[in-house]
Amino acid sequence: MTALQVDSDRPRCGPALLTSYDARRRPVGEEVVGRTVRHATKGIEADPDAPRTIVLREAQLLIGYRDGPLAGSPHGPAEAPQPGDRAPDRTGLAEPVAAYPLRLLDILRGRTAHVVLLYGADAAVLAEAAETVRGTGEPDDGTLPGSALETVALLARDAEPTALDPLAVAGYRDAAEEFARLYRPDGPTGFVVRPDGHLGARFPLADTAEALPAYLAELSRPA
Repeated sequence: MTALQVDSDRPRCGPALLTSYDARRRPVGEEVVGRTVRHATKGIEADPDAPRTIVLREAQLLIGYRDGPLAGSPHGPAEAPQPGDRAPDRTGLAEPVAAYPLRLLDILRGRTAHVVLLYGADAAVLAEAAETVRGTGEPDDGTLPGSALETVALLARDAEPTALDPLAVAGYRDAAEEFARLYRPDGPTGFVVRPDGHLGARFPLADTAEALPAYLAELSRPA
């Protein structure tokens, strides 16, 4: 039995994930306590931020972990969502059987595993990357196995809709190009969305075989 498993078919992460909790959550707790004290003594009107920002912050939707121990290496433009950032929602995604646009959160909702988003304009490239994801993490190599990951393919807007047909994973088309505008993929790009809704990794699809196991190994290493 590896450090990843309670039993043979329930993979889990290693002790290093638990030891990262303090580094990730202590600053959040300190900020919440400090803000609560400030509001109690000076009133919420003392907060200089706009009401929308206040609401988002109270809901903890502005929390980021770019400098946290679980964030992978940055890739692409610095102003684009990077590892440690909350994965922002986008609409305008389409699938062959849906007559209305889907949001990214519609696709991610209810998933409890790490989700690997594969973005690109060539279905063959996406299919190859998906196969690499499935082959990631052999039972005895200490990493989270590919069977514990969920894979979603996102085709660029200019790709033919029929290109979704041969994909062996859930496939959607960035019909409104909103995903590309916000996430700013640098060519074919992979994104790992953690179960908590934050990006864990971002990498060129050509590097999937190296980048994905490296990220997962960090989650699986001993404390």
